[in-house]
Amino acid sequence: MVLPNIESDLSPLDQIRRKEAEITGHIAAARESARRSLETAQKEAARIKSQARVDGFREGQAHYQEILLEAKEEAKELVAQANRSAGELGQKGGLKMEEAVQATVRIVIGLKEHVKGV
Repeated sequence: MVLPNIESDLSPLDQIRRKEAEITGHIAAARESARRSLETAQKEAARIKSQARVDGFREGQAHYQEILLEAKEEAKELVAQANRSAGELGQKGGLKMEEAVQATVRIVIGLKEHVKGV
């Protein structure tokens, strides 16, 4: 049994209308597919952007903590160095003070001897 060809039974105008409807359906399906693809891409872009913000903030915080730790270590070293310098100056000052007292005593004693001899 041979199936009748439906298209050949239609007038040329009906055949054109049928093809036009078929193409319109394909175009509508393509538009819908494009819309869904665009929507998916936009959602993915928003997700990536949000993740980048979170990652950037996290990395920034980590970098800030590293800098803060370095600054604290540097400050500790500066304080230790200042304490060492203060200790050295205190020792030197103590030695100089002792020398100054001895020099003053010699001068005073020398003056008393000089005054007695007059």
